[in-house]
Amino acid sequence: MPASGQFPARIPQCQPGCAPARRARTHAHRVLGAADVNAPRLALGFSGGGDSTALLIALREGWPGIPVHALIVDHRLRPDSTREAALAAERARAMGAEPHILTWDQPRPGQGAARLARHRLMAQACRALGVKILCLGHTLDDRVETLRMRQARGGPEHTLTAMAPVSISPVWPEGRGLTIVRPLVGVWRGALRSALARRGAEWIEDPSNEDRRYERVRLRQTPLPVHEASALLERADDIQGFIPDMGEGDIELIEWSGQFSDTGWYQFRNGAMYETSRHVLPMIGQAMLAAMSGSPALAPLRASRPFFTALFNARAFTGYGVHLTASGALGRDPGAAGRADGVTAAPPVEVQAGQTLVFDGRYEITAKAPLTLSLLGARRPGLGEDGAPAVLRPSLILIEGQDGAELARADGPGRWLWRERLNNLMLSPALPAWFDARTMQARACAALAVTAARTNI
Repeated sequence: MPASGQFPARIPQCQPGCAPARRARTHAHRVLGAADVNAPRLALGFSGGGDSTALLIALREGWPGIPVHALIVDHRLRPDSTREAALAAERARAMGAEPHILTWDQPRPGQGAARLARHRLMAQACRALGVKILCLGHTLDDRVETLRMRQARGGPEHTLTAMAPVSISPVWPEGRGLTIVRPLVGVWRGALRSALARRGAEWIEDPSNEDRRYERVRLRQTPLPVHEASALLERADDIQGFIPDMGEGDIELIEWSGQFSDTGWYQFRNGAMYETSRHVLPMIGQAMLAAMSGSPALAPLRASRPFFTALFNARAFTGYGVHLTASGALGRDPGAAGRADGVTAAPPVEVQAGQTLVFDGRYEITAKAPLTLSLLGARRPGLGEDGAPAVLRPSLILIEGQDGAELARADGPGRWLWRERLNNLMLSPALPAWFDARTMQARACAALAVTAARTNI
């Protein structure tokens, strides 16, 4: 084992009996077979603005016959927002899409809060509609603006990336199984406006796009010269190229390195992951912290260092929603009155018959009869909780119904979501063959008669 506090940096040398070698990494996205998807359908975030109007035209003409749902979010942040949402719905219907107005019931100021609320509402709507693909109208200008904001914050080099053409939903658990695509992210906004003008198409100008209180608006009003914007994009592409791709082999490494218990915690094998490459280890740690904590917020990559340092030196660790014992047992932070990282403990939740619910971001259940889910806390009902390490028992999940109580188990009435979270974070998002990532951008651009300034996806 390494000396105290040391973080290993060796490349794995697999011998018989060691962890399986990771498969060759690739940028190609998974393609779903016909048995993996429902009837083809698409959704898009639609505001009625120029970008989303262009995207809706591209979807209707590029994929004729595929139903398109226009998801219109009324943030209730301005007095006119409800009227604007109704107007957007009228235009979406006139363009051949089925509109759905989604209302944010608890608006809070700030673009960050509005963005997450928008994603949660759209993810919930997609699940209700049986839609697996959500299209967003981001352009190359949006990508440059995001890169400029991240550059100004001076974070680590790996954070200088933004708006991939294909990604996972940024919200959990609402966005589980939802793939985000941006068919026009390689096209400049000006080219889309010209395409709309040629068609005589109308769009709505959002007044908030002129509000200089927002950083993005200020950047939009002071655009970079083309050569500076291109240099920034090249730098971001170079950085992205050095970030290791994750794959099935990395998930196999996690499964080889320990065992997931049926009551929701994980036991590392002795010496597990010590030989794993330091380039990949932080990303594995980040995914494991998210999968075991159920936290909607992804821990930063730097969180992996103290986590693995504790593991490799047989020390306990608490942080980012998890607790690791000195003996290598990993589970949800057991704080019964609130997690040690300050996040409030999940309150009991009632589930009605026929309702599907995700409790604490970790366990999904569809109730056949009314149930109550809660963290076990200090209770000791004698349901097999003694099989878990004592410090992790408060974080076990108790299911109480008309027929009695039981612990949440892998073979019980619900299922643990750790594997789905690992898949979402470590594998390239899955797309159906009829919406292949390699041809998505080309077909959208052809429908609008525009040329992408950057075509690498």
